[in-house]
Amino acid sequence: MHTAPSTIVTKYTEMDRKRWLLRYIILIVVGIILELKVYSLLFIDYVVGIYSVLTTCVLFSYLFFAYVKYRDPYLGAQSIALDKTGGTNPFVSIIIAVKNEEYNIQDCVHSCLNSRYPDKEVIVVDDGSTDRTPEILDMMKNESNICVIHLPENVGKKKAIEAATHVAKGEFFIFTDSDCQMASDAVEKAVKIFQNDRTVGAIAGHIRERDVKSGNALRKLLDVRLDGSCRIIKGMESYFSSITCCSGPLSAYRREAVKPFIHAWANDRFLGKEFRFSTDRRLTAYVLNARPPLIEEKSGFFWKLKYSQSMVVFCREPETFRALIKQRIRWQKSFIRSIFATGTIYWKRPFLAALTYYLQISLRIIRPYIILKSLFLLPSMGDYITPIFYISGVLFSGMIYGIDFRLRNPTSGLQWLYRPLLQLITIYVLSWLIIYAAITIKKMSWR
Repeated sequence: MHTAPSTIVTKYTEMDRKRWLLRYIILIVVGIILELKVYSLLFIDYVVGIYSVLTTCVLFSYLFFAYVKYRDPYLGAQSIALDKTGGTNPFVSIIIAVKNEEYNIQDCVHSCLNSRYPDKEVIVVDDGSTDRTPEILDMMKNESNICVIHLPENVGKKKAIEAATHVAKGEFFIFTDSDCQMASDAVEKAVKIFQNDRTVGAIAGHIRERDVKSGNALRKLLDVRLDGSCRIIKGMESYFSSITCCSGPLSAYRREAVKPFIHAWANDRFLGKEFRFSTDRRLTAYVLNARPPLIEEKSGFFWKLKYSQSMVVFCREPETFRALIKQRIRWQKSFIRSIFATGTIYWKRPFLAALTYYLQISLRIIRPYIILKSLFLLPSMGDYITPIFYISGVLFSGMIYGIDFRLRNPTSGLQWLYRPLLQLITIYVLSWLIIYAAITIKKMSWR
């Protein structure tokens, strides 16, 4: 049996003063680059130049709030005392939907059972698996205290989760994916954060690749991406209590914040057809748009959605490029769906968070055009300065994310160099998938 990697955060000071100083130097460098990009508008294509300036503005915004303003919500909650023997703590329901995961489901369930939080139940919903998954679950049910629900046919992850919530008794729901392993202290930390602030409706965990030491270069690359996307992007959003996506590998919800919307989410329709993908952004949007019940002087506010970097889960990313492409097509379809969900309500959130969100959404949509113009159209007309400018900017942002990864993971060696490589892969391959996803948006096949 696999065990979850041992790199669980135990100290809540991210890094020493020297590396913190390097972070502030990064902010200064990004600010200088932004000024240079504004000046360079005199010499390059104006459209590409404006796009580059705006992307640097977004990068600076993410870095500033993630570095200077973000504070792990667990810091204020870690002193809360829990009953280690169990019986008096808030009850938690850990919910897993699974389909054809015979090689992963045991590790996932064991990581949930091995959680050191005592007052919990583990509910596993078999969504019409056709491999040995049902047999494995029945064996585990006989050996340990888990609830297994077998659905007679595949209905999709969302409806499988809905089935689990009908029997779940928890005050808090913890959702995780069937190929993930939670850190043993993840549930305990989520409960403490909820206990510390009753207006927190949802918490997003920190995601890392579980097999990063296997030697697979793609998984190392995706591990760097996961780490940065959580710590920087979710870190920025968390400062404004406005997480846009509580991701599937590890998300925690207060029951009263999410339960009223589970049925609508499970039966979500888009363009006149059932949207079967498990859109984490769509479920998050429901909570983003809801208010907590009257709670003393804090009533009237929207639910707070937080990210905790110390609440860790280890997921299994694609190990082949073909699998990555299929995953990203699904994600792009979910992204398009989220524009009409999160996009229609996020303006209610703090102004700077909303401005950054809408700006990065717009830049992401027009990115294929900018790439086409920068790397193909302009060179065909004799402009070779703009392509160099654009590629340099892309590699620069990749280097910034990579250096940040290295500062927080000093034993990772040269893994940080995968981030600039990911930027190039994004330009030449991944950015174009949004077009295919839009054209095939009604095709709901998972694999």
